[in-house]
Amino acid sequence: MLLMAVTVSPSWADAQTASQPQPQAGRTATADSPAQATELAKQTQNPVSSLISVPLQANWDFGVGDRDAVGTLLNIQPVIPFGITPSTNIILRIIMPLASQPGADGMRVNGLGDVLATAFFSPAKAGRIIWGAGPVFLLPAATNTSLGSEKFAMGPSVVVLTQPGPWTVGLLFNQFWSTSGANDRHDVNSTLLQPFASYNLGRGLAVGAVMEASANWEAEETWTVPLIFNVSKVALLGKQPVNFQVGAGPMVVSPSGGANWRFRFQATFMFPR
Repeated sequence: MLLMAVTVSPSWADAQTASQPQPQAGRTATADSPAQATELAKQTQNPVSSLISVPLQANWDFGVGDRDAVGTLLNIQPVIPFGITPSTNIILRIIMPLASQPGADGMRVNGLGDVLATAFFSPAKAGRIIWGAGPVFLLPAATNTSLGSEKFAMGPSVVVLTQPGPWTVGLLFNQFWSTSGANDRHDVNSTLLQPFASYNLGRGLAVGAVMEASANWEAEETWTVPLIFNVSKVALLGKQPVNFQVGAGPMVVSPSGGANWRFRFQATFMFPR
């Protein structure tokens, strides 16, 4: 259903463009020129841009458990902006995690984890400071109890960034608490702090870093903090613009038995208008 929404949304959104401006200039960029490739790269760095995109983010966590095993996580992350008034957009961001994690008995646990959905309300005309705010929902969609909370949770989410010259610098925050779900599972009380920075080198090439600090306030060991350094490049697959990214970095903080470093590959399929 989400892939169908991505497919049909461009034509729906184009019908709204005359009366509902979008937050970013250059929405007709196609990566056919170096300037257009750079504009697309900057839009992928902005969580509340007008760009329809489908990032596929694969993560490999090394050093998990007593066996120093490898855990894998594929995040499917469609981003769909909607213009609701001439001055306001809604940016719907969804994260669907597909995990394969080593178990204590040597067997792997595979399946879908809990789904995270965020709806950012953002000004249609971006200024020097770009921002979005709205609710975030944790949906108990996990196919295995060890991959999810069996709880429905919700809370606020805020993103603030600026893009002076070749730079993108910002911070994403969300906090959610469980409101219902299985009464024999721990409550959910989680925070995400995600500072990020990118420097665009031109022709769609960029380098950057992101810290994804997550806190589980119900656990004895609260924080998990990977620091990922990355390089990305906008390219064309036929006529389809795609932003390819490779990254790696240490777990600055990790609970006992957690990973010690992470490798990441991401392909972001873009649908500019």
